Amino acid sequence: MRFLYFLFYFCLGLTLIRYREWFQRVSGNFAWAEKYLGIGGTYHAYLLAGLAMCFLSIMYLTGTLDGFLMATFGRFIPNQGS
Repeated sequence: MRFLYFLFYFCLGLTLIRYREWFQRVSGNFAWAEKYLGIGGTYHAYLLAGLAMCFLSIMYLTGTLDGFLMATFGRFIPNQGS
């Protein structure tokens, strides 16, 4: 099942990267992306989102995503054990 999730999200990330121009035409420009990422920031935002999706799906497949999330966001989750 883990492999199917990986395959779905990895392909979704690649699709987002490949067709980012189409996504931009459909959704329009993101004001925050144009402001913080410069001219063409919407394209870069889609590219970064697709790359992150691909990277996180690889981490999920290899089992390193759980440790990464607990190391970065674990302090925001209250300890239920004690």
